[in-house]
Amino acid sequence: MRLKVQSVACGYGAKTVARGIDFELSSGEAMYLLGPNGSGKTTLFKTILGLMPPLEGRISIDGEDTRGWPQRKLAKRLAYVPQAHTPPFPFSVRDVVLTARTAHIDLFGSPTLSDGKIADAAMEAMGLSALAEARYTEISGGERQLVLIARALAQEADFLVMDEPTSNLDFGNQMRVLRRVKELTGRGYGLLITTHMPDHALSCATKVALLRDGALLAQGAPDEVLTEENLQAAYHLALRIADVGGGMRVCVPKSI
Repeated sequence: MRLKVQSVACGYGAKTVARGIDFELSSGEAMYLLGPNGSGKTTLFKTILGLMPPLEGRISIDGEDTRGWPQRKLAKRLAYVPQAHTPPFPFSVRDVVLTARTAHIDLFGSPTLSDGKIADAAMEAMGLSALAEARYTEISGGERQLVLIARALAQEADFLVMDEPTSNLDFGNQMRVLRRVKELTGRGYGLLITTHMPDHALSCATKVALLRDGALLAQGAPDEVLTEENLQAAYHLALRIADVGGGMRVCVPKSI
C-alpha cells in the first residue's frame, strides 16, 4: 500500500497554512513529521484524514484519489491516534478498543464475536490483555496511549496517523510507547507520526519530513534530514547532533 501526497496546500477557508507538500509513505515505513508549532503539521493531518479538503493538490492511496471518499471507506485505510483521549464515561479498555470496529459494522449493527477477537488481538499486540476489563479512566497515561494505538490496530487500517503519541508521557512511558510503535513497522503498517523530539525520529523513523513556515524544509532519511544545519534553521536554536555510541545519535542544545 502507498499513501501519496502531491503538491498539497491546506488551510482554513482563504487562509493557507501549508503549501507544496509532497511525500510518499509505503507499508512498513515510519515517517516522522517535525517542525515548530504553527508550521502546519496538525492542519496537514486533518487534510490527510479527510476532515478538510485540500486547497490544492492530490492525496491518494494506491493511486486512487481520496477526495470524496466516504468516511467509512477512508477509515478502512487510515486510522488516527490522537495525543490524548479521556472518554466521558469509565469504559473498559476492551470497550474503548472495540469502538474501532464501527468502520466495519453496519449503521444499526453491533460488534460480533469476530470483532471481539480482533479487539483482543490488538490488545495483545500492545501488551494490554491483562488490562482488558480495567477502567480506561483509571489506568496510567502510558497505558492509555497504548490503548489508543490498540484501537487503531483494531480498525484494521493500512496506515496509522499518530499525533505526538508520546507528548504527555514521562520518560519511561515514552520509551514503552516508542518500542511498541517501532514494532508496528515490522508488521507492515505505514506510520505517519508528528513529534517535537528529533531523538525519537533519529531512533525510530525510516523517513523524516521537516516543516518550517508551512513548507517542507527537507525530507528523506533521518541522517540526511536531521542535521544540525536543518534543525537550527527550523527551530532557530543552536544545537548539535552527538554520537553516543551503539549507532545512536541524539540532538542536544549548545546552551540553555
